[in-house]
Amino acid sequence: MARRDIGLNGFTRQETLKLTQCTSSRLSYLEKVGLVIPERIGISRKPVVIFSWEQLLEIKAIKNLREDNVSLQTVRKIVEFLNQSGYDDCLKDKKLVVVDNEVFWVRSDMTDLGQHIAALTVASKTGQAGQFALIVIPALVDIVNEIWETAQNSNVIDFESFKVRAKAKPA
Repeated sequence: MARRDIGLNGFTRQETLKLTQCTSSRLSYLEKVGLVIPERIGISRKPVVIFSWEQLLEIKAIKNLREDNVSLQTVRKIVEFLNQSGYDDCLKDKKLVVVDNEVFWVRSDMTDLGQHIAALTVASKTGQAGQFALIVIPALVDIVNEIWETAQNSNVIDFESFKVRAKAKPA
């Protein structure tokens, strides 16, 4: 099916894999556990799978958490907490801080902080001082910029079509 046949509202599975730099099995798992559920077009056994712009950002946010050693089980718990607490369950625009096995949502404005903040541990369970990293999901603008850069440098993505379909422009 040609790109024009599926409209300009989303991104194919292949484009999503390229733009998010996610593996096919990880993308399937995110759908299986209900974290990211794409639209399916067609009634055949092989429908066209379409991901929205917002889902691209969400997949990228989850990938960033995974790169900082946050398990998918923990990601599901974060989403479950947000749902049960009445908050928007999207991770793409949350400032999450990971310390050891705990994840904190920082709701105040932290625009002056970088992606990774080195901090000195003054107390720990082992009693030893040392460094740990506070991991903050990159600002939404950084995620958007990274997706645009990947699209521009890709031989899989039709960049002119991408520019029309992307819901946010790079900074």
